[in-house]
Amino acid sequence: MSQDAKRIQNIRRLKREVYGEYGFFYYVPMAESYTVQVPVTVSCSYRRCLYCDLNQGVTFRELSLEEIGANLERLRLIHEDDARPPRRFLLAGGNPFVLSTDKLLAIAERVHAAFPSCEYIACFARADDVLRKTALELSALRQAGYDRLCIGIESGSDDVLRYQEKGVGRAENAAAMAALDTAGMRYSAYIMLGLGGQEMSAGHVSETASLLNGAHPFELTVVTLVLFKGARLAERVRAHEFKRMSSLETLKEGRKLLSCLTLSTVWNATHKTNLFPIKGKLPEHKELLLRRIDAAIDEMSHGDLKQHELRRWQNWGTE
Repeated sequence: MSQDAKRIQNIRRLKREVYGEYGFFYYVPMAESYTVQVPVTVSCSYRRCLYCDLNQGVTFRELSLEEIGANLERLRLIHEDDARPPRRFLLAGGNPFVLSTDKLLAIAERVHAAFPSCEYIACFARADDVLRKTALELSALRQAGYDRLCIGIESGSDDVLRYQEKGVGRAENAAAMAALDTAGMRYSAYIMLGLGGQEMSAGHVSETASLLNGAHPFELTVVTLVLFKGARLAERVRAHEFKRMSSLETLKEGRKLLSCLTLSTVWNATHKTNLFPIKGKLPEHKELLLRRIDAAIDEMSHGDLKQHELRRWQNWGTE
């Protein structure tokens, strides 16, 4: 076996050791897709959102500092021959920012020791994870390199958030984003089209727009509600309690939301759950984005939408 083949085989083994506990699939923020991912938690500490089954049946676990250190050494070996030293890092897990400030600071110290090239450390965070930390703690975390957090806002409507059992409301989401602004910590925000169904769509759009227009995310990651078979929301759909929107209706909902936004950010709707992937900078590209969405709505209203959907989902696992 050649040295290159041995090297590749060793890297594959190390990756299995680092990420094996996550199974076949685990989710990372779209804005941090190309980061080095450092396991620190498994699953989500909340796990009660009605629409989600990403962590169903998986017990939340914090990795010890010893485990994290061992994984960082494996990651160092994986990346030791990279042409450019890695600069961007992500703490893997459903919401690693739930960890105590002391532990997050200890993790940052170990990341920087293993990778002096590290420029920032990102992670998923719930609004209540942020609000449990004082202004001084957030400032210390920012100084330690934490930046570009990803917050699952989903909606600005209390009715929608309450129905979907998100565990936080509009006020908590607003306060968390304001706290990150004060700490100088950048953040992206996830927004979910269709989350209010047909009955709460109008409030979902107007309240989400008004919340976001008072915030400063560097990017909006726009996704569309998917009915996962393991999510409790599926039971309410089967009982005809929650009336889902069609894919075309969610595209139109996204168009309405975009038209109401006045903030400066990036509209990133390229996620595979969306009927029409599109991305652009706001406010500079807003009118162009709206025209392109209008053209897509017109085309799909008169075309074979069913075939389009079949091709989209068939490609899910191959792209």
